[in-house]
Amino acid sequence: MYLKPIVALDLSEPSEALQLVSLLRPQIDFFKVGSQLFLAGGADVVRKIIDSGADVFLDLKFHDIPKTVFRAVREAVKLKVKFTTVHIFGGRAMLKEALEAASGSYTEVLGVTVLTSMDSSELESLGVVHPLEEEVLLLTRLALDAGLRGIVCSGRELPALSKMEKRASIVVVPGIRWKGTAHYDQKRTIEPKEAKQWGATHIVVGRPLLDAVDKVGLVRKLLCELNEIN
Repeated sequence: MYLKPIVALDLSEPSEALQLVSLLRPQIDFFKVGSQLFLAGGADVVRKIIDSGADVFLDLKFHDIPKTVFRAVREAVKLKVKFTTVHIFGGRAMLKEALEAASGSYTEVLGVTVLTSMDSSELESLGVVHPLEEEVLLLTRLALDAGLRGIVCSGRELPALSKMEKRASIVVVPGIRWKGTAHYDQKRTIEPKEAKQWGATHIVVGRPLLDAVDKVGLVRKLLCELNEIN
């Protein structure tokens, strides 16, 4: 199964982010812009990445009252980003408004399940009574029932998600780490090959790549692992 890598531009300098896009563009055609870079560079940095011929995953994780999320997603649609995100925990009405805002556009709305930086103890402290894996499954069902086609989840929940009767057609997995690399604040990580084996359609690679001395070399290694180049 084909799996597409997305490089997370978790940087504070738009110029640095655009240099990295230029460096990796021959091999990578999908980049994630999160709140850090978006607050630093705004819509202009998104437009410049798209002008390079790449797709943008605008990962701002909207979670607000339904009409506010509708208006936010509508702005993302105007930028012609490929993916944008909402927290499924915002509820069915909010999810439906997000979908309505993106209806008929190039932009796909993805539902965020449980952040990869969280574990069971943190969920319990927030009053979530279900085990972590069950909570991810419940949120996924809610998103799919509301009409979303895609979710963002940890790779650790992929085996359970693969057994669902109704499955997401887009499954984006962040928290990608190789053995022996630092996890930083990520608690539920997975290696690229594992994500592919368990049915992810996209993986997001951030800090391991940003910290690498040879960024092009690491991308080549990743693509080789995913059997996308010889």
